[in-house]
Amino acid sequence: MKKVFLITIITLVWSIGSCLAQEQKKANSFVTSTMARKISYYCQYNQRALALFANANQINVSSDADKILRSLDKHLDYAEKFIINLYYNYGVKMSYFALKDAGFTIKETDIAESIWKKEQEKQNIIAEKKRQEKEQALLKRIEKGDIFTKDMLSVQPDIEIDIANMATYSVLNDKNEYMNYDYDCIIAKDGKLSLKNPSDSLHYSNIQKFIYQYISDEDMGGGVYRAGSIKIDGKDIPVNSYVNIKFNEQRYKHRGYLDLTMKKNKKTGQWEILPESSTDLMRWTYDEPEQLKSDLESAFYNCPKLQEMKGKIKLKIDVYKRILKSNISDKIDLSHYFDISYLKKDIWGGEYIPIEYYISF
Repeated sequence: MKKVFLITIITLVWSIGSCLAQEQKKANSFVTSTMARKISYYCQYNQRALALFANANQINVSSDADKILRSLDKHLDYAEKFIINLYYNYGVKMSYFALKDAGFTIKETDIAESIWKKEQEKQNIIAEKKRQEKEQALLKRIEKGDIFTKDMLSVQPDIEIDIANMATYSVLNDKNEYMNYDYDCIIAKDGKLSLKNPSDSLHYSNIQKFIYQYISDEDMGGGVYRAGSIKIDGKDIPVNSYVNIKFNEQRYKHRGYLDLTMKKNKKTGQWEILPESSTDLMRWTYDEPEQLKSDLESAFYNCPKLQEMKGKIKLKIDVYKRILKSNISDKIDLSHYFDISYLKKDIWGGEYIPIEYYISF
């Protein structure tokens, strides 16, 4: 008997609690029972509205949605979530017409719009809190000296270097190596540039090492180094960030080739082009022939095979124009590139043998 009485009391308390909770939800909602019934009817006969209702209340089973809709005037919080989802997806103007189709009066539509405005204010408060939390987390990372990626920056790093001056240096390198270099770097918040992985330089060629030295040394390169920044509380704060610096060499072959006869001057040890050459070097190109002549003399000087030869030789030379581009500077013209072959004579007339030389910028 006592057990039955206890169960009855527990059931009664649970029922009262459920009723009070339901009444509390009603009291906390601006949605009226009449508005809820209109939404119920609208959703039961409009598939798009039903989908919005289910999505707003995270209902996956249609039978559950139907059950709630039949007693929606007792679940005003579900109706309110539907209104918020409607405005979120369709905006104020389209939502007005949707609610009008549902039978809402002007006063009821005003209530629905005020629910949406209240939700917006709530979301704005949440967004502002998240923004402040994010900024505090960023400030801690900045203080620790963390390195930020490109997508996190409000202002990208700015590096400007005059590579035309860099190309005036004499740094010998394999002529067949294109200057196609990627430098994965870090630019510190004070503007200092360094490699992301210092060990990368162990595998650099001579000219690749020199270019990195030039662009990373402010005194040598004399460029502009501005760190990237992150916007915090309306201010751009300089930070350490990753930056990729690219160099790309392009070569364009001239039509025809140079056919030169040369003789080494015994007094100076320099090779001189003889007038009997098939090619008149100064008329072969209108594109700075003096520069072409200077580049040829430099190639001859840096060609070990030619330094060993004596007397008169015949050369066949293919000429390439070279351009160097970079994402931190304007493009520049480099010295010409040459494919040089000399005529090795024999009893059958001879053949042209390629010879190599070292190239600078």
